[in-house]
Amino acid sequence: MPGPAIVLAIETSNPSAWELSVPVRPGVAVVEMARPGTHATPAIATAPSRVLAVEEIDPSRPHDDDLVPAIHRAVRAAGLTPAGLNRIAVSSGPGGFTAVRMAVTAAKTIADVVGIDLVLVPSATSAAAAAVGLGRTPRAVHEPFLVAIASKDQTAWAAEFDEHGTPAGQPRLISAADLGGCSCRVLIADRFLPDSVREAARSGGWRVIVPVFDAVACAAASAWFGATDPLAAVPLYPRPPEAVRKWDEVQARKALGEPPG
Repeated sequence: MPGPAIVLAIETSNPSAWELSVPVRPGVAVVEMARPGTHATPAIATAPSRVLAVEEIDPSRPHDDDLVPAIHRAVRAAGLTPAGLNRIAVSSGPGGFTAVRMAVTAAKTIADVVGIDLVLVPSATSAAAAAVGLGRTPRAVHEPFLVAIASKDQTAWAAEFDEHGTPAGQPRLISAADLGGCSCRVLIADRFLPDSVREAARSGGWRVIVPVFDAVACAAASAWFGATDPLAAVPLYPRPPEAVRKWDEVQARKALGEPPG
């Protein structure tokens, strides 16, 4: 039977979602995990067997260039070199445009240079793994639940999970009207959840929980996904990024001969 895998995990996808009530911060972790396919029940992820190192990153300064130094610190603290890693898992969005882009770029570069597997973990699934106790915080839910992140206007990107944190169904953009069609009554959402959705949850008797974005949980969640070609890896954006939307708008005006403003 193959030995454990050493996984480098990056979870810096939603720095602005962190709150003082959350005891762990986003960052980088090096953990020891069972290799994919060695679980008795591979559909259910398990917590890492050993956490070798954790390097948190200040979420109040998400654009500081501390990600790569934090990766170096974590690998060194684990007593390893990059060649000692077997897999890299990265929370790939949705989340902050710059934060997700930097994390995915760093992860795919390391995977390509070192020659290890790259696993893209949707950020909602990373938060789900934390919610069921697969990270550094206690289990917060014992029943099916919904994770809603990347809120904008009156919609949010939502994904459903069973009581084990296993993805159930396809993620999608939802509005307040969509909550009525959900069978679960637990919602994991940050403070940016649209007021209309929050009010619909309150009226429907939902329990709302603050999400935890934890690199250790991201490593656990990577067990649900296969490896991705580093050259093909891209962040997950539920809508066109604002910078792209504005660029397209300017180009469309230019094509019509209109002033860019």
